Amino acid sequence: MDNQENEVKKNRDEFIAQRREAREQCFAVLFEMTFNADESYEEILEKAVESRLIVANDYTIKLLKYYAENSEAIDNIIRENVKGWNFNRISRVPLSVLRMAVSELQCTKTPKSVVINEAVELTKKYAAPKESKFVNGVLGAMVSTNKGDSNER
Repeated sequence: MDNQENEVKKNRDEFIAQRREAREQCFAVLFEMTFNADESYEEILEKAVESRLIVANDYTIKLLKYYAENSEAIDNIIRENVKGWNFNRISRVPLSVLRMAVSELQCTKTPKSVVINEAVELTKKYAAPKESKFVNGVLGAMVSTNKGDSNER
């Protein structure tokens, strides 16, 4: 590999790492919102920045803002795609991941497969293995019917 190829690979790897971190931060705020429904994402994010010294990038804020502005519609999309499962009984981790993933599918041009894979990996990191399969199934069903995906690619 020459220097130019190395630089391209380095930039790509940095971009992927930044997006992964943004998703994780978004997930953390959405998860916290399940406990503090009376607080806005801005308030929760501000506390997280102060207490955990995170740096929320523009992508994190874009996803959170989109969810905040479309939360009812996003939750309805999730409801429509959880076959044989009561929405109110979905654990907080997979619910927060699903909210993040649906937001990302709707407000970005990120490939569907990337969004699903990242959502599954995030669920594996913070929840039981069966919950990652649940997230994969819900998102898979959703994108196969184009429910919840406003960005036709």
